[in-house]
Amino acid sequence: MDILIIDRDETERTGMEWFIRSNQLPFEHILHARNIKQANMLLSKGKPHVVILELELLSPTNFAAFATNIRRYSKSLITTTAEPVFERASQAIELQSKSLLVKPLNLTLLKKALTNATKIEHSSQPMEYISRSHEIYHSLFLKTSLSDPVQPIFLLIEPEKQAHIQDLFTWLYNNSPPFKIELYPLHNRIVCLAYVTYPYTTENIKFEVSKIMQLWREAFDFNINIAIYKNEMDIIDLHQAYVVTKTVLNMRFYKGFNQVFVVDQVYTFSSFDPFLTSDEQRFWMESLEKGDIESIKDYLYQTFTRPFNNYPEPEIVRIQLTSVLAQVRRFINNCKLSKIEVVEEAYHHTFQIILNHPVLYTIVQEFILFCITVIKHAQVQKQKREFNYLERSLLYLEHHFNNVNLRLEDLANYLEISPNYLSHLLSMENKPFKKIVTEFRINSAKKLLLHTNETIYNISISVGFKDQNYFSRVFKQFNNKSPKEYRRSHQTQPRTKAQAPVQQRSDWNESTEIKESR
Repeated sequence: MDILIIDRDETERTGMEWFIRSNQLPFEHILHARNIKQANMLLSKGKPHVVILELELLSPTNFAAFATNIRRYSKSLITTTAEPVFERASQAIELQSKSLLVKPLNLTLLKKALTNATKIEHSSQPMEYISRSHEIYHSLFLKTSLSDPVQPIFLLIEPEKQAHIQDLFTWLYNNSPPFKIELYPLHNRIVCLAYVTYPYTTENIKFEVSKIMQLWREAFDFNINIAIYKNEMDIIDLHQAYVVTKTVLNMRFYKGFNQVFVVDQVYTFSSFDPFLTSDEQRFWMESLEKGDIESIKDYLYQTFTRPFNNYPEPEIVRIQLTSVLAQVRRFINNCKLSKIEVVEEAYHHTFQIILNHPVLYTIVQEFILFCITVIKHAQVQKQKREFNYLERSLLYLEHHFNNVNLRLEDLANYLEISPNYLSHLLSMENKPFKKIVTEFRINSAKKLLLHTNETIYNISISVGFKDQNYFSRVFKQFNNKSPKEYRRSHQTQPRTKAQAPVQQRSDWNESTEIKESR
């Protein structure tokens, strides 16, 4: 019995030959080929019982001829690859490989594959096998019927990382459960069709699948999730089973890994507005200013890790987290922390975690650690007095302008500096305290006039004026129109009941220059 080793690396070929001889495997001649051309010649001449092939040697120009020679001259094929991608698995299936091993080779799996190859007389599987593989892949993505009236149980298996898909495929290929299975690898998941010949229940299948997961965890140090389509399939709903199981695997975002999900219909995630309200924005800026990490933890846990009646769409939750991150970024800029390398690196790391990490709980923990880092460095900046007083003043006034009793002293106390020094700083920037507050109030009043039916008196009070007549005079200074004239000129705008006034910074920056009221 002869064996042909086809590999580009001479040291790999020599190493496999040494392994074969040291384990006294029953091969009389061990042939070497460094490319497909040489391999085709040795196949036709030597007709080796077993062939070990490095899949990376194949190309569109040499695949067909090599596949023909393997079927004609060889009894058993073992394939190896250093590329854990779908293309290699598909090539192995099409070549009817008995084993697919990933480099660096696991010697235990190599020995098992070689031992099995010496026992199994190769009889080429009919071309219908390849046709069926193509048919299965086609039916996964399109609503088409299978030609054979098969009724397998549909499982979808997902590794923790896409890079592990090849290891998972190889392991499942060599460690099948106590029933017949067919494996169809995808980019980041593996479809498994299970054929159970004995009476079974969903719980029986779940038990067997849980054992597979346990054995996998003993062999590897990364995790998997498995989804089972609860209903026994018929020939028309392979696509339905795939859609259902693929959707439920998104529950990894909330449940993590090492989960077995059993489903019979598409799970629908709920939707919501992911952007922060003005109250939430105020909470974040005030909590960061105070260094109140406990309140921040409570908010994150309550918002993102509490039990859900209907789980939100994971991608929308990620958007909500980036909305929170934007508030932290704003605080970083206000405190001049962006030039501190450790803070900037932590910010970008957290951003990537939010976008890409598969499990929500881990994202929340990383976010908390990031906030602790930001608060610690902000406290150092406060001690050094190295932050932007104007930006922090605008931030405070943005959320407090509607306080009718708002004073310069209130802002100075918030910034922990003297009122005289604050007045000097604002004047240097041509942004006197009274001017800033008045602009915030007038811009908020304009919004309420356009979008609500509230009386002018109520609007004047809600934005921080004590007297309606004074409000009207100041409003006309800003807009060359009285409040009533301004509303009348924009009567096409839809109106609603008034809400608490919210002034956006962008409006403040875009407002026209005005005269300070006296």
